[in-house]
Amino acid sequence: MFKQVLELLYSWLSTLGSPTIVHDEITAYNHFYLLQIDQPMLQSEMIKTEFHCHTTYSNDSTVNLQDLVIACENKHIQKLVVTDHNTISGAIQAQKLDPHRFIIGEEILTQQGELLGIFIKEEIPQGLSALKTIELLRSQEAFISVSHPFDPFRAGHWEMTDILDIVSSIDAIEVFNSRCFVPRFNTRAREFSHHNKLLGTVGSDAHSIIEIGKATLTLPNFDDTPSLKYALTMAQPHVRLSGLWVHFYSRYAYWRKRTTSVVL
Repeated sequence: MFKQVLELLYSWLSTLGSPTIVHDEITAYNHFYLLQIDQPMLQSEMIKTEFHCHTTYSNDSTVNLQDLVIACENKHIQKLVVTDHNTISGAIQAQKLDPHRFIIGEEILTQQGELLGIFIKEEIPQGLSALKTIELLRSQEAFISVSHPFDPFRAGHWEMTDILDIVSSIDAIEVFNSRCFVPRFNTRAREFSHHNKLLGTVGSDAHSIIEIGKATLTLPNFDDTPSLKYALTMAQPHVRLSGLWVHFYSRYAYWRKRTTSVVL
């Protein structure tokens, strides 16, 4: 067991100095997809976007909305998708604070694994089958990605047979997640995305303020699912892994809310 822990630690440390490799791979995958779709819009301004972020409306996050606004301003993040666990309440409130910056999303736990929905209009309940969840997302013209699909340390990771069942019904794979502390989990996601000709999103998966902006894409401005699909074909990633210690923020938030019943 000790040897396995050391191997995982070495695997994580060995890639910290190689962000360019990840950058080139993600860019190449999304540029390949550009050949497969219609190109409905001209190049517009490039914006820095965070696609996976939690707030205190998730039971394991310490990020309150006012601090989130300040963090985005300080880190020059023009758009951010709020993706709380199985709720859009926080995203709705965030959008009220800054309608042009915040996008309503949701990280939804299905029977098979977690999905990221972007441009959500109505909240999707957890616990449905993946195919039913996708059906409900499609009915509201949402963009669908799969978060950290091959990270077995996450409650919402996917079995290969299950993700293959939905591959024709989704838009993208999260090909880099800053909280995947074993780099090969992200590598598998990138390889799967490329093999199945899917777009790639990245995300910090922030549960604390310090994590926001760890993984972003700079891409043309977008305001709906079709324009996001096109924008991703020209996206430039800027990604870094978070340390193992960030998971303690989640455990602290979960414990604090369970014991005090307050929003941090």
